[in-house]
Amino acid sequence: MTHNLVVVDYETSLRSILSRLVKTISQHSDLLSGLTHSEADLLNLTGAQGAAILWGDRWTQVGQTPDIPDLSAIVEWLEASVKDELFSTDALAQVFSDAARYQQVASGLISLALSKINRSYILWFRPELAQMANWSSNADQPEGNQPEDAQPGEVDREKTGQLSACLAFAQQQEKMIDKSLPWKPCEIEAVRELRDAIVSIALRRVDELAQTNLELERSNQELDAFAYIASHDLKEPLRGIHNYSNFLLEDYSEVLDEEGVAKLETLVRLTQRMEDLIDSLLHFSRLGRVELDLKRINLNNLVKTVIEVLHLSRSGVSLRMPKPLPTIECDPVQVSEVFSNLISNAIKYNNAQEKWVEISWIDKFNSPFSSIDRRQEKAFKPVFYIRDNGIGIPEHHLETIFRIFKRLHSPKQYGGGTGVGLTIARKIVERHGGQIWAESEVGKGSTFYFTLQP
Repeated sequence: MTHNLVVVDYETSLRSILSRLVKTISQHSDLLSGLTHSEADLLNLTGAQGAAILWGDRWTQVGQTPDIPDLSAIVEWLEASVKDELFSTDALAQVFSDAARYQQVASGLISLALSKINRSYILWFRPELAQMANWSSNADQPEGNQPEDAQPGEVDREKTGQLSACLAFAQQQEKMIDKSLPWKPCEIEAVRELRDAIVSIALRRVDELAQTNLELERSNQELDAFAYIASHDLKEPLRGIHNYSNFLLEDYSEVLDEEGVAKLETLVRLTQRMEDLIDSLLHFSRLGRVELDLKRINLNNLVKTVIEVLHLSRSGVSLRMPKPLPTIECDPVQVSEVFSNLISNAIKYNNAQEKWVEISWIDKFNSPFSSIDRRQEKAFKPVFYIRDNGIGIPEHHLETIFRIFKRLHSPKQYGGGTGVGLTIARKIVERHGGQIWAESEVGKGSTFYFTLQP
């Protein structure tokens, strides 16, 4: 009866811990911080002495655990040998021989695979329960403890009973070598319920994110439509101002004094610039409404056409292409504009005596990015780049340069422009599921990187 009460109390305690842990996870913005907010609850959920969480390529350790290389080896073994999301053993070294080296902290293991694709695991550990005990036999007893009338080989019955009990306990202890205290069914069930709760929280957040994205997409569509309509309606009166200003210059230049003519000429220039800005805004808003026309495109042919249109061969700029570009699936018209905008900027913002532009890409086998391992190779997409030896960009401007109408120089410097080219390039890249970013050093040049696939 007492034993049953103890079991019920323990199960009730686990449910309280689980409830507290789930509440904490739900209150944090990310699951990892929620799991590790209360280290005691994480350990007490299973009665473990150590826990380790793998989140992508990052380990978080709580209590007594094997070293990180050993933890990674355990996960690799789990991925290769265990199909179930939940696995437990009280004798890890018997199924994974490498674990014999650290069984003093990890004889027992519960592993929970939250996501095998994203490599998210929680591991709980228990140490080895007991070491081999040395027990004395009858021969080890002091002679004074033997009955005076005892015959050789005979032992007092009371002592025989004590020795039998000791030998039985020694045999039991021997069985527990390389093992931890067994995991209770209620502890395994608590882990299972934790997983269900985490999945539920994750799904709810996915739904919330999907709803937010849907609202953002609707807002973006409305904003694009508004920008298109507003820009289109603005062009007509602006064109009228521009034309009538020209008429005044043509018909009344002799009547007006020098200052009046100069003001009209300024008005013509300003209206022309405003029209250029509106055209850029129209083009940008149109990008959000036009469907991508995806095709298998050889980028070498695409870039060759861009170079011909820009007359790069006659500009005195040295073109470098260290290796052929790959063939990918993309919208050729829009991707041509990305290359055109980036190459144009590389030429425009360059005051070197011998200008050069390098167009190339980084593949998965020749990448400067660390953290790309064998499991990620197939998923890794080419990173394209346009590099130059131009004026460079201050580091604090590397993010702002992609904002619409953001210019670092006056319109009169470096050939003018509307400040929309990089914004359009980013829009196109993101519509292809990619990213764009820049690295630069003032006075030495810039490199713009971009991907065209998720």
